[in-house]
Amino acid sequence: MIDDNVSLIEMIKEDFNSSNISIDLEAHDGVEGIKLIEEKQDLYDVIILDLIMPNKDGMYVLEEMKARNINKKVIVSTSYNAGDIIRKVSEFGVSYFLLKPFELVDLEKRIKEIT
Repeated sequence: MIDDNVSLIEMIKEDFNSSNISIDLEAHDGVEGIKLIEEKQDLYDVIILDLIMPNKDGMYVLEEMKARNINKKVIVSTSYNAGDIIRKVSEFGVSYFLLKPFELVDLEKRIKEIT
């Protein structure tokens, strides 16, 4: 999970304790995120990616994944709801776009659907 909201990550990790889904890797900005994505490719199935973060944002992460030919399933979770951004994000083959705030059961459902 790549999101600058540490408390959100902790809440999701805690909620997923009762399911067969786990958040095993986390980063809090796009620079950390792309490094983690590239170095740990065999250790995760889905990337949950926020768009608005410090240093480098989620668009940077998507652009770098494409440039580095990293093909992983991505769920974008963001509070940024602009049509042009949603269209641009979808050009990167994102599996799902989840608008914050969201119900954790919906995130769990989407992860199961795409894995």
